[in-house]
Amino acid sequence: MCIRDSDKAVQFLPDAILLDMMMPEKDGLEVCRELRSRTSTQNIPVILLTARADEETKLKALDAGANDFLAKPFSLTEMHIRLKNLVDLYEHQRQLGRQKQILESTLEQLKETETQLVQSEKMASLGKLAAGIIHEINNPLNFSKSGIYMLKQFRGSFEAEDQSDFDDVLKDIQEGIERVIGIVSDLRGFSHPDVGLMKEASVESMITSTLRLLSNEWKDKVDIEVDIESGLVFEANANQISQVLINLVQNAIDATGRKTYGDDEKPRIDITGTTRDDQTVILIRDNGPGISEEHLGRIFDPFFTTRDVGEGVGLGLSICYKIIERHAGHVDVRTEFGKFCEFELAFPKFALAEAVPQE
Repeated sequence: MCIRDSDKAVQFLPDAILLDMMMPEKDGLEVCRELRSRTSTQNIPVILLTARADEETKLKALDAGANDFLAKPFSLTEMHIRLKNLVDLYEHQRQLGRQKQILESTLEQLKETETQLVQSEKMASLGKLAAGIIHEINNPLNFSKSGIYMLKQFRGSFEAEDQSDFDDVLKDIQEGIERVIGIVSDLRGFSHPDVGLMKEASVESMITSTLRLLSNEWKDKVDIEVDIESGLVFEANANQISQVLINLVQNAIDATGRKTYGDDEKPRIDITGTTRDDQTVILIRDNGPGISEEHLGRIFDPFFTTRDVGEGVGLGLSICYKIIERHAGHVDVRTEFGKFCEFELAFPKFALAEAVPQE
């Protein structure tokens, strides 16, 4: 299309524009600048026609936003070829733009889906923890209620020699209520959306919380030995690291349940926390059946699982891996099939990564 006014280009939105440098009212350079200033026309290819072919004129044309120029007199064949090349390039760019929009939209949908899957995985874990939580809450509440009943029965009748028993009952009530508060706090921290900042987190506290939430899964079934270096801390989003620990310990418990033990061996999990090379290291080792060589390289792949249908979607370890990676940490797995499996988590003492929202 050959035009003299940018308004026409806005009206028709041509595939390409021919502009003469010398035109009445406005010259080609001025119209070209107007085209480039408007959103709807800023990417349309422009060829400037000029009777002057000196370098200064060429530079002015390019500076005004022209894609190409032709010096008069010119060949119609050359003009057609140049127009075709520019139109083809323009169409290709538009297709790339549309594909980019589609990809960006798809990426946003994938991120949203991932967030939903992460939350679903957490909710599935919460369902598994529910029985243990109810059990843990009921016990302290029962002896708290019994203590309160005793106080009501004997209120005002305590002799001096009974003061010790009275203090013991009050202590039981206080400890029971504190246990309930702790359990509810653990559950709230685990289920809350992961928007927490990176701050100093106690390894011992996170392990204690993990074992308390999973108590119904392992008590009277698995021997768990904990050896955490005193005062061991590192900068982390404690909610997310707790999610990792719960997943790994739950997997270890499940693993010990899939192995038949002899008389000289019992199901066992060892949890160790220590410092090594200025890193905080957490090891979780079980004496279950281990991981076969064929599966070892795939355990962190999304949706990979060896469990039966309905027992998990295979996102647990994949999510753990991403959380560890975002904390600038790394995870190593050591295993001997039929004998043991050990996960080693290593984190820098101080946060090297950004704050850790779940994507």
